[in-house]
Amino acid sequence: MPEEQRGWAIAARMLEEATGSPVDTILKGSWPNREFPAVVGRWIEELEPDLVVLQVNNFWYGYESVPLWFERKFGRPGESMTRLGLKVGKSPIMNRNRWALAINRGVLRVLPGATHFTVPQVLECMEATIRKVLSNEGVVLLVRGNEHWEKLPMADARHNKRNTSRNKAMSAAMRSLCERLHVPYYERPPVAPEELEVMLGESRRHNNAEGERRTGLYDGEAMVAVWQEARRESPIHS
Repeated sequence: MPEEQRGWAIAARMLEEATGSPVDTILKGSWPNREFPAVVGRWIEELEPDLVVLQVNNFWYGYESVPLWFERKFGRPGESMTRLGLKVGKSPIMNRNRWALAINRGVLRVLPGATHFTVPQVLECMEATIRKVLSNEGVVLLVRGNEHWEKLPMADARHNKRNTSRNKAMSAAMRSLCERLHVPYYERPPVAPEELEVMLGESRRHNNAEGERRTGLYDGEAMVAVWQEARRESPIHS
């Protein structure tokens, strides 16, 4: 997919139009571990951004990994399985082939799985990271809540029930945290199955062009609203 069709590019163009200034978007990714707040702090020091968008990722606390369960159950012998599982999960075959995804679903039905992090662990990391960003005067922060699909494609009912429960817990915790810290929090309403039909690509796991367009429009509106509110509160910077 061309970069200009990606959600982040669409959102950037919307912010450019609203501010009349060019927007340079830098994408960063990491795990919500103990090092993450310090890593974000170093990124801010290095890149000197005007706006930081911190997004909670369902994969952190929602994805159930069979290899990860084996690693936690059996220790070092399971580590190679976890690495292989992550590598396979990122492969084009797993991302585009429905048969491969169906096999993965079948494995999860039979074997136990473990998530990389729990909801409380993610929450603890997000609070520390938010506080780190807020310690940098002049940086505008937008916290973007997790995506919540009402029904995960290629997942069975029990998996969907667990995922819904985790998403609701994560959403409630993040809303409460952001209210307490007086930080703007935006989260899209749960996406219904019929919406996903037009938003997902062949793999049924990632956005197609329409999905990216909808995501970009939502994120762009949120970024514009947060930026404009920050400028109203600090007119000296406008």
